[in-house]
Amino acid sequence: MENDAMSNIKEKAIRIILFFILGIFSGFLAKYVDTIPSNGAVGSLINIISNISSRIGIWAFIATIIAAWSRTPKVGAIHVFTFFAGMLLAYYIYSMKLFNFFPLYYFVRWGLIALVSPMAAYAVWFSRGSGWFAALCAALPIGLLVSEGYNFLYTFSPVSGFYLIAAIILFCILPKNKYQYLKVLIFTILTSVLLSKFDVLSYIIGGL
Repeated sequence: MENDAMSNIKEKAIRIILFFILGIFSGFLAKYVDTIPSNGAVGSLINIISNISSRIGIWAFIATIIAAWSRTPKVGAIHVFTFFAGMLLAYYIYSMKLFNFFPLYYFVRWGLIALVSPMAAYAVWFSRGSGWFAALCAALPIGLLVSEGYNFLYTFSPVSGFYLIAAIILFCILPKNKYQYLKVLIFTILTSVLLSKFDVLSYIIGGL
């Protein structure tokens, strides 16, 4: 019995370490693509990736997947926080090494996101369930992505297009039946309109 408990603790610790490493890799990659010149077709593609990684949508997308497929809401909260901690440490340490400059304003903003992320992840874990509460939990990240990407319909921006695709992916994989899809759709529309019309993200996180 004791061996099983120890094995379970080791397994949990390994998962936490893996998400921390994944965060470090993501933060390093996000900063690295910022440093590549945007010349030619490859450079233009990397510039698009850089623009995507510098905004909150991609990280909300990744965090939603991590949280929703965790074993419990508590585990999801821990994994998401660990991921963001690794990502932020790698990104800003790399920034200091490259430019000998520490952007305190952005670090504080992203740091606040990391601190709030466990609560958001805890809620998002319920997004794969049934009922109106589960629909709301699913619609929050989907609505955020729609609010970030809806202008693709008239700007054809690749960055906005990515966010719309990410929103569609979450909409396809989170609800568990056709009735749940309808509930999620209703909350998604409301969430995206609220975020877009009142520019909520700018007030909360400075438009990151």
